[in-house]
Amino acid sequence: MENLLRFDTGLMIWTWITFIAVLVILATKAWKPMIKALENRENFIRESLEEAEAARHEADKVAAEYEVMVAKARQEAQAIVSAGKETAERMKAEILKEAQEKSAGILRQAEVQIGTEREKAIAEIRTQIVDISMAAAEKIIAKSITREDNERLIGDALKEYGKN
Repeated sequence: MENLLRFDTGLMIWTWITFIAVLVILATKAWKPMIKALENRENFIRESLEEAEAARHEADKVAAEYEVMVAKARQEAQAIVSAGKETAERMKAEILKEAQEKSAGILRQAEVQIGTEREKAIAEIRTQIVDISMAAAEKIIAKSITREDNERLIGDALKEYGKN
């Protein structure tokens, strides 16, 4: 252990010579490839960062285009919904109008039919009244007035009754 703490000039010269020789060997054989590898690594990282930045810009651009497309699609969807509502309202109005026209036609037809049936009923009642009156008159008068006179008298009475 004492030898380690002692100063030896020869040992020191050989240590420096060895150090310089190792330094020269490292400079020619190891440092240039290591420096070149580090420069390549630095260039690769720089290029990767530039590509990442370009990709981010491209992604931002695509995102902006996507947002524009989504907004446009929403507007188109809104327009389609609006047009659908307008068409539905128009169809509803047409159906209502058609239904009202049909119901008015049915009411008119019913009124005409009711009027016709009323006229038929009145005519039938008149005919029955004539028949009953004639039968009653025949029984009352029996043989004093002819059937033709009876019919004429009843017809005149009914005409007078129809005027009232």
